[in-house]
Amino acid sequence: MPINRTMPSALEIFNEVLEVNPNLDLNLLHAKTFETMLKYRSIYYEKRVDELLEELKLPDNIHLIVKHKLLEPIIVEGKEYSNFMEEVSRRVSQAFQPISGHIAELCVQRELEKFGLKKDMHFTRREERTDFTVYYPNLDSFVAKHRIEVKNVSLRERGARGLAFDGDSLIGFFDQPSEFTESNVKVFEDLCKKTGGYCYVPTNILNSIPLKTTRFKPNTSFGQDMATFVKTGKIKAVSRNPRYTQK
Repeated sequence: MPINRTMPSALEIFNEVLEVNPNLDLNLLHAKTFETMLKYRSIYYEKRVDELLEELKLPDNIHLIVKHKLLEPIIVEGKEYSNFMEEVSRRVSQAFQPISGHIAELCVQRELEKFGLKKDMHFTRREERTDFTVYYPNLDSFVAKHRIEVKNVSLRERGARGLAFDGDSLIGFFDQPSEFTESNVKVFEDLCKKTGGYCYVPTNILNSIPLKTTRFKPNTSFGQDMATFVKTGKIKAVSRNPRYTQK
């Protein structure tokens, strides 16, 4: 990793994981890319500490020297930080969030392409404030379109807000079942009924939802559903509910 960069780009991380195993399914691909991102974050922390310690001539009172060095004000690329750890945490945090979001979008795009959909023919990215737009039968002569909001591992209230204004369906890689309370599920259920869309979530999240639903599906069915939409202008309805179990 170059010394003047905090993290590789999302695309570099994404390609690195695919190079090792090009046959990963949607959720494993996201998990591996997310894991690789965390690895690079750890490398950055270690690198910065190593760079600092190389500057020190360590005497017997090493503890006090290291503590003092870590807490003294520093200037990095013209910006002053109150101490070393503040510089590390802020710069990594600023890189972490956009890379994380971009990784989720790359995983979704690959899933669309796995089912034969082509960018700028069957779908577009980042158009009219939504993450993906899928067209029936194609972009040049579309009769209908379906907007997709992509979320990463946390739902938060932005998920509902994005779906309400900028999306018809939502796909995410959520890892916190506690976020899917009865009230949250009802909000998404009602929003998706209005738009004709679905909430695509990991199977373990789907199985933990505490009430019957008609608008939640496993995110592994997303690619096929969008391919069906491109061919027919419709998305297949849920045939069973609520606790989908993948064998």
